[in-house]
Amino acid sequence: MHGFNVQCLDFGFGHTKEMAEADIIGISFCTSQRHEAYKLVDYYKGKGCTTIAGGPHPTHMTDECIDNGFDWVIKGYGEENLAWIMGKNIIATKDVDNYPFPDRDSLPIKDYNYKIDGECATTIMTSRGCSYSCSFCAKIDNSFEMQSAERTISEIEHIYDRYGIKAFMIFDDVFIADKRRLNKLTDAFYNSRYKFRCFARSNLIDENVCSMLSRMGVVEVGIGIESGSDKILKLNRKNATSAHNTKAVEMLHKYGIRVKAFLIVGLPGEDHYTISETEKWIIRAKPDDIDVTVFQPLPGSDIFANPDKYGVKFDYKTSTGWFKGIPGKYDSNVSTERLNSWDIVEYRDMLEKCYKDVERIK
Repeated sequence: MHGFNVQCLDFGFGHTKEMAEADIIGISFCTSQRHEAYKLVDYYKGKGCTTIAGGPHPTHMTDECIDNGFDWVIKGYGEENLAWIMGKNIIATKDVDNYPFPDRDSLPIKDYNYKIDGECATTIMTSRGCSYSCSFCAKIDNSFEMQSAERTISEIEHIYDRYGIKAFMIFDDVFIADKRRLNKLTDAFYNSRYKFRCFARSNLIDENVCSMLSRMGVVEVGIGIESGSDKILKLNRKNATSAHNTKAVEMLHKYGIRVKAFLIVGLPGEDHYTISETEKWIIRAKPDDIDVTVFQPLPGSDIFANPDKYGVKFDYKTSTGWFKGIPGKYDSNVSTERLNSWDIVEYRDMLEKCYKDVERIK
């Protein structure tokens, strides 16, 4: 990278901090990982390393990162800034097509054992940012940039040629936003060797989009449903309705595409009735899979900045178990005007059980 030797470590994959012998250590992390990141910075500072923080959490909590020992914090996207910190002159570019492909050689991507329909798979991002403004979302900035279809096709073919991988999780927030680009990708991958999973917003899904996704080789779409309550969706600026969400699932199923519904329990406005609306939505829509999490106000989101406006209370500094877990092991540090933190955890577990009961009936 810009004339430097770079080693990538993934501590979630089993790499250990002792593996890295370096002058400069960069740690990218989101809010749920901040406690572990601050432990790492102490370790590497003790080794005499210069430490750099980057990613979603440091972008919005810069002072906190400095107070916890980091020498530098990169706000936003870091390609140019990181090279500048390391003393290299580079040509800055704002065109995402001009960035090189990610260095997938730096990590053993096949060893992650990630599969889509039995095929060895990896991840890819073909855009940056999101053009929507949900109250709970923490965006790096307000920009939204998409790679060209040609660049995306080239990267996918490169991954296949180099690693033999034929399945891809497309991690874009709004992959289907540009219908003309989607049509080009559909033409390129129609009846091809590839399989895809992607995310989509329900208000952008129509028959034409479903047809294109099916012909492209998309086998599953993840949708941020968040809630079955229109009150919750409107209050949190989701720009979608429960009817949008149900219709999107129905259309995708019509074209043979599975749907994974992502739900959040404890958003502003949540109460016992809105939970029952979400339960009814699960029963009615019958998604193929769900992911139910407890709400956590993220630094950079409107709710985090204005909790009183949304009628929520939270203890940001203490809770660590809210991100992922198993029934009975979740934690919450949030309360709404009608639900306390214990209610939120119990309702999360209840909705997951509701889905499993629906699956048994199916």
